[in-house]
Amino acid sequence: MSGQQNDLKNTSAVVLDDVIVAPSALFGSLLIFFFSVPFVVFGNGFLVMVGAVMIVLSFIDAANIATLMLTTKCLVNNGNLVIKYGLSRRLNISIPPPAIRDIKIKQTWFGSIFKYGSIIIVGDDLGVMLQYIKNPLAAMEAIKKSIGIWP
Repeated sequence: MSGQQNDLKNTSAVVLDDVIVAPSALFGSLLIFFFSVPFVVFGNGFLVMVGAVMIVLSFIDAANIATLMLTTKCLVNNGNLVIKYGLSRRLNISIPPPAIRDIKIKQTWFGSIFKYGSIIIVGDDLGVMLQYIKNPLAAMEAIKKSIGIWP
């Protein structure tokens, strides 16, 4: 449900349910992985190298997306936008609404087909990119509405 928010227990934070990582992004990496396997199995010379590189890169990308799916949280706490992500190195970024200068969406053609993209939040002294976000337009609207910068 668009714009839905959940209250966390024992805190004043509100989790934004619209800002989630899209499982369809993982599908794209797995698709590249499976299309690269025949190059390694049936190819020779240069094609084996290309297939092996594509398999490794798609595996790394799939692992990155799976990690983001498990760890990405976007919430509003005391009026500040708080973004948390990362498994081994947990990043917690807090941005007050007056420090936010712009919020943009970046979407590839593959992402527009499978309905995912990146949200770029530009602040006074830092920028944050939330990658592989499901339905980025609805997520951007939920972020703007929750921190009070909705036009």
